[in-house]
Amino acid sequence: MSSTTKSKSARPARRGPGRPAGEKSDDSVAILQDVALDLFSQRGFHAVTIKDIAKATGLNAALIYYYFGSKEDLFQQSVQVAVDRAFEQFETLAQGHTAPDQIIRDWIETHIKQRELIRKLVQVSLDYSKMEHRVPETDAAIRQFYDRERAVLSSAIRKGVRQKLFRKVDPDQTTEFISTFLDGAMVRSLIFDDFNSSKAIRGLQNFILSNLQDGT
Repeated sequence: MSSTTKSKSARPARRGPGRPAGEKSDDSVAILQDVALDLFSQRGFHAVTIKDIAKATGLNAALIYYYFGSKEDLFQQSVQVAVDRAFEQFETLAQGHTAPDQIIRDWIETHIKQRELIRKLVQVSLDYSKMEHRVPETDAAIRQFYDRERAVLSSAIRKGVRQKLFRKVDPDQTTEFISTFLDGAMVRSLIFDDFNSSKAIRGLQNFILSNLQDGT
């Protein structure tokens, strides 16, 4: 399997004059991104303030502005980190796998392994879609998740059809079906606490693979 293109990771902490480089700065940035994503997914972008994030992390608000510049910047980088982590999980699962059916299985399995992370990503994306003022960098970070997903799935399906492991299907249409179902499972899990998204996603996995291999 050719490795998926890795996106740029969150930028390193900026240091002012006399501020030494060190692990503490990197740790603070990671903590801020994690906590910010949690709060944004729970309350929505507009409801969360820098003071809320400072209180939740125990870090000074001035330090947050020092690292990120603005709440919008922190939001965008938190989304980017979530996208990167989802694909890191996929690449871990897919390591050494080249068979098209296994690649598809690994991507769908990623939504179970990283269920909470992807739920947060979907939640903040829904909230962000309602915002009047959009930021190109945040739009790009969110879209990147779907663009990379499309590349993984459509490439695997095309390869399977070409190798006659899968029956002839429209790769783009099948990819969109998978992506839409996965989003739907995450959204339903946000609506209903008792919805078993893992079970639904495994059901999709079995359905897609049996459908692709039917008649081959």
